[in-house]
Amino acid sequence: MNDCIFCKIVKGEIPALKIYEDSDFIGFLDVNPRFIGHALIIPKKHLETILDIDNNQIGHMFEIVQKVAKTITEALDAKGFNIGNNNGQIAGQAVPHAHVHIMPRYETDEHHAGFEAAFKPSEDAKKELENTLKKIGTIDPVETKTPTPDPPKPETKKDENLDFAFDDNIVMSKFDG
Repeated sequence: MNDCIFCKIVKGEIPALKIYEDSDFIGFLDVNPRFIGHALIIPKKHLETILDIDNNQIGHMFEIVQKVAKTITEALDAKGFNIGNNNGQIAGQAVPHAHVHIMPRYETDEHHAGFEAAFKPSEDAKKELENTLKKIGTIDPVETKTPTPDPPKPETKKDENLDFAFDDNIVMSKFDG
């Protein structure tokens, strides 16, 4: 997207205080920080919300969020942190480019309630819990994708009376090195 501020940061057209970068994502300090160390993690590719991020990439993004959050909290001696993500203008997404906020929290912060203070319980939503469950239903589990291990190497057999070892496909002499 031509006028996206985050795309301009990715292209280097707008400077940013980068704290992380790989081939697919960058992390930088928010220029309008809510707390010291407030950072953003964004995909380099323009994607509007996290729903647009490829399933293979979303896990990597949150590994980055975890690593950056740990580094920030340790480096700045934060006592905790909030992770924030707004999707769509109605949810408060100011820049229509997928991003995750990492907001370190300190003893000196004015508001310690975080999420609970920002979002008060809704009596209407409480009354609708059963109907809400009926509409959503039960969501199937996400299958964990485990890496495929390398196949085992064939066992090398050595005949004690011979000066070479062999497996099913290769013969190696002592002189092969």
